[in-house]
Amino acid sequence: GFRTVPEIPSMECPELWQAPHSLPIDCLSYEPSSEDAVTKFKNGDQERKIHNNIQLSASEIERLQGMREESKATGQEFYPSVTSMATRFLSRARMDPRKAVKLMKETHDWRKEFFKDGPISAESVAEDMAWGIVYFIGRDFALRPAIVIRANRIPQQWYKEKRIDKFIRMLIFCMEYFLRYMVVPGRVENLNVIVDLASLGISQVPLSALGEVYKVMSHHYIGRVYKFFVCNISLGLSTIAGMAKGFLTDRQKQKLNMLDDPTELRKEFALNQLETDLGGTRPKATKFFPFPVVAGPFTAGYAGPSLTDACPNAHELLSLSGAIGRLWDPKLTAEQNRRLEYTGHAAEILERCGLPVPPEARLDAEPSMAQLSKSSSANASNVFVGPDGKLHAPPERTPSTDADTAETIYNGQQSHLHEEDGPPVDDRDFDLRTDEVIDGSHDRDLQSASVCGGQGFFCCK
Repeated sequence: GFRTVPEIPSMECPELWQAPHSLPIDCLSYEPSSEDAVTKFKNGDQERKIHNNIQLSASEIERLQGMREESKATGQEFYPSVTSMATRFLSRARMDPRKAVKLMKETHDWRKEFFKDGPISAESVAEDMAWGIVYFIGRDFALRPAIVIRANRIPQQWYKEKRIDKFIRMLIFCMEYFLRYMVVPGRVENLNVIVDLASLGISQVPLSALGEVYKVMSHHYIGRVYKFFVCNISLGLSTIAGMAKGFLTDRQKQKLNMLDDPTELRKEFALNQLETDLGGTRPKATKFFPFPVVAGPFTAGYAGPSLTDACPNAHELLSLSGAIGRLWDPKLTAEQNRRLEYTGHAAEILERCGLPVPPEARLDAEPSMAQLSKSSSANASNVFVGPDGKLHAPPERTPSTDADTAETIYNGQQSHLHEEDGPPVDDRDFDLRTDEVIDGSHDRDLQSASVCGGQGFFCCK
């Protein structure tokens, strides 16, 4: 696997600021179509849209291994959130492992620099969010969230003071919120961007701000945008855009949609998921944070009201690692590869919603990882989930004093500790619960890192 370093905290959002319908319970059972997972174009090209907890092609697995070898040869280390994006970088690099690793390094370095002073907190962006410049509003028929960007609401003072960084900071907060609370790996991994250019002529379009949107989305949140919808375009801008579209690739044409009439969005969205000026039936939002997302139905063209009995707070089901997901490992079973990781609240939420509770969601019926670390002399990094789906501490074993090639115990993926020039180490499936932090100091190979919500993961150095 890829060598990793502890994840850098990127976003803090207390419950006060979390929208109750951030994640519809429907997302857990949604089965994406083959076109949702991999989009195919007329020229024979194709682009994967869903990357985690889903089976990859033989070619992708082969190239992914090439990325791991390139990464190891060049001594690269990445945040776990970046390694989980590996096939996204591979797709962007047109299946070139070397270029993909270079893109991974760029995103790792960007995250390291951007979040070096700490995570973006909800409190720090709340005042700016009140402008309604950028916010989530609903989901399309495939349950992909829609983020609205109202370019005409950017205060002129921000331009005068050269504070467009405030807008970018809000956008990045939204993307980190999306990655933590609005996705289900293998089912819903993308979003749509609706850009409203109402009341803006050609000379008034904030090209620098929109350019930053493209830069951030295309470079550091690779493969997350399903489609861009540009609405309420002036006649002059529409003419220019129509001419420019002739030079776009099939991939770009699929993503960029210049709409003559906002009601065209009804082909993708239920009307209750859109505001009136965007072709929907919802009144224009006046409060933007917590995000004004509502319950379904989500069927395209649905013109009725939102459900009043939808199960709220389903975004509390998945742990951080559960939201990040895993890359498909051919050594594991399909069930293991598709398995989600849950928080300690999951069983309660699922039962309240009248849904079956998978064994791995019943964390409260098992000893926690911290309890096992205190009650067992075994190193906590060797705690694993056995065939019965429960946490276990393995028999005591004398730690190796040789140099280890360490792969991160993270993200629910199989992890092995290989002893160089030594006997093979037990190759059992260390399918760890990564939503609890072990306090205190432990074996030299184990580190913990705080992440949003007081959760954590474990990394072998």
